[in-house]
Amino acid sequence: MIIMAAIDNIQNTGESILLGMQVVGGVVAAIAIGVGSYFLMAGGARGRMMSVGWFVGAAGGLVMLLGALAFSQWIESTITF
Repeated sequence: MIIMAAIDNIQNTGESILLGMQVVGGVVAAIAIGVGSYFLMAGGARGRMMSVGWFVGAAGGLVMLLGALAFSQWIESTITF
C-alpha cells in the first residue's frame, strides 16, 4: 500500500511539472514568435532566414510539450500496477 501511494505521488508530481512546463512553454513560444516577427519585419534581406528558426523552434517546442503531457496521460491510462 505504501508503494502504491508513492507511485501515485510520483505520477501527480510529474503531471504537475508537465502542466507548469506547458504554461511556461506557452509564454516562451509567444516570445519566440514575437522575436521571429521582429526579425521578419525589420531584418532586411536576411530577416526571413533568421525568423524561420525562431518560428520552427517555437512550434517544435510547443508540439513536444503538448505531446509529453498527452503521452504521459496515455501511459497512465494503459499501464496498471
